[in-house]
Amino acid sequence: MSFPPLRYQALLFFLSPFLGLRVLWQAWKVRSARFLRQRLGFGYRKQDEQTVWIHCASVGEVTAAIPLIKRLGVELPHQPLIVSTTTPTGAETVVRQNWPNVQHQYLPVDFKTSIRKVVAALRPDILILMETEIWPNLINEVSRQQIPVVIVNGRLSNRTLQVPSWIKPVYRQALSNIKMVLAKSEADASGFKQLGAVSARVTVVGNIKFAATATGAGKTRCDIVRPFWLAASTHEDEEEQICRTMIDASADSKAASSSIANTLLVVAPRHPNRSAKIQQMLNSLNIHYAVRSLGQPVQDNTQVYLADQLGEMKIWFDHAQAVFMGGSLVPVGGHNILEPARAGVPIICGPHMNNVREETDLLLNAGAMLQVENAQELAKQVDSLLGQADKRQSMGAAGRQIMLQHSDVLEQYINYLLPVITVEQ
Repeated sequence: MSFPPLRYQALLFFLSPFLGLRVLWQAWKVRSARFLRQRLGFGYRKQDEQTVWIHCASVGEVTAAIPLIKRLGVELPHQPLIVSTTTPTGAETVVRQNWPNVQHQYLPVDFKTSIRKVVAALRPDILILMETEIWPNLINEVSRQQIPVVIVNGRLSNRTLQVPSWIKPVYRQALSNIKMVLAKSEADASGFKQLGAVSARVTVVGNIKFAATATGAGKTRCDIVRPFWLAASTHEDEEEQICRTMIDASADSKAASSSIANTLLVVAPRHPNRSAKIQQMLNSLNIHYAVRSLGQPVQDNTQVYLADQLGEMKIWFDHAQAVFMGGSLVPVGGHNILEPARAGVPIICGPHMNNVREETDLLLNAGAMLQVENAQELAKQVDSLLGQADKRQSMGAAGRQIMLQHSDVLEQYINYLLPVITVEQ
């Protein structure tokens, strides 16, 4: 079993001062000594028995893995589960679940010495990597110890597929040590094979994000009594584009009959730590707003409610009259559109949806979602939806139906994973 080509190790060595400073800066921002220690390869709790180790990059991957983690906890009640992340927000998402048999650890930067420490401490029976987490030293060290590595909900972006030629042998060598790639779609399966995964070990299972249909809780309670529409998982510049179109609608001579101009907008940014910048933008536009993290109430003249707290997206999906999914008016590639579909709310997205292309096509064809080219078109579609309760209901029902049709995907993943875990014990 060999480690990745020397060029990869040399690059890590060269970048080590910059990576160390970045970890230090991130730890200072969140005031977390544990983040600093563990990202640098120290401070791991030694496990007394072998564990199931699931690695998720951040919030999105943790959220996708929640049904799987719950089910593994039921199937393996006496085996500790370790969930690792690389971000503090991912850690918060894990801790907030309050699972009795689950521990959180931070994955260290992909240096061989750090990886060996964490593997020795966690003693995994299996390493499950969620989606796109291809860390060469991690994969090769775990495989070297005859521990199976499985990629779950495997997906690849165009950027990953188009990496420079010098790094492709690094991916090829790492992927050759993967026991199974359980891919999200045919296109993703093809991409993994193209990068170097063994064809016989790649299987299309489906999108695990459909699984939450069968495991999610019932409808949440909401303390906002005014009707609202939601801009979810927004990125820099999207909030301003949306707010400017709202101002234009309010200034229109027909504003009295404009639904969007007279309906509360809830903005739930992808990264809540951008709250201060968003508030500055709202101030510059003279928009009346309230901030959830500050405990400010929604009043009659409130135009925008800034929902800047983690872990509450389901509340907003459950009660919104329409949802715009962010990361799509700007070239980010889109975010998880299955969550609002599950809530039965009509969805609108922008033109940049390449990260969730299959889901986008599915919901568009089912009539559960609308796609627009810019913020002006978004405002028109939202205004139209807010005035048509029947259309909102039919689009929401179409989204729910799609989710129900794919709700058996968790069972399929479990059927692939359990034999690997039990055989290797």
